[in-house]
Amino acid sequence: MFQSEIEKSVVLIGDEIKKSDNAWLSLRKKRQRIDLKVDGNIFFLEKGTVSVYRIENDLVTVSISAPAILGLPQMRTEVSSHYLRCDTDCEMWAMSVQNADHLFTAKNLWKAAFDILTHHLQRYFQRETLQSHRTIRELIIEHVKYIWAMAPDVREKTSVYTFILARNHISRSAIHKVLQELVCDGKIILNRGKLSSYIPE
Repeated sequence: MFQSEIEKSVVLIGDEIKKSDNAWLSLRKKRQRIDLKVDGNIFFLEKGTVSVYRIENDLVTVSISAPAILGLPQMRTEVSSHYLRCDTDCEMWAMSVQNADHLFTAKNLWKAAFDILTHHLQRYFQRETLQSHRTIRELIIEHVKYIWAMAPDVREKTSVYTFILARNHISRSAIHKVLQELVCDGKIILNRGKLSSYIPE
């Protein structure tokens, strides 16, 4: 799925949610938790960034920046598997799942919703690929590659240590050991914990 098509789908659904009499503006503070099933809402994230955490182990599965539609994976299931936490102050438009269901049908938005959901699933699969390595070194190198592939402005704000720790049950000392080996081997350059250079192995 092309990124431009996903962005169009997000804008299309987001605009319809904002125009609806059944939606309301919800201002959320940095670090605030949002339990999607408890709230029972779909959100159009207009400003800010959130991380999606797995309930069973409190590990980050993916981070999402505005504009974005949130809550689609849990819209039509009784299982509560993930929750959101705001990485920044956020502005989002909320709508009940029931009203979103009616809106998507009335405005013929289910294809756009499906495309967004597919994109979210691809990102979850990417995360599972990051986890599939046998050794800690391989796992950390995959995370370094992932960080290096980020947009430069995002990468410059991303702490390598925090990024890996939030997504894995690995000690900081184990991460430090591997990163220092990579630094000594000339594979990476870290500047205050941020990745400023990476040479593939």
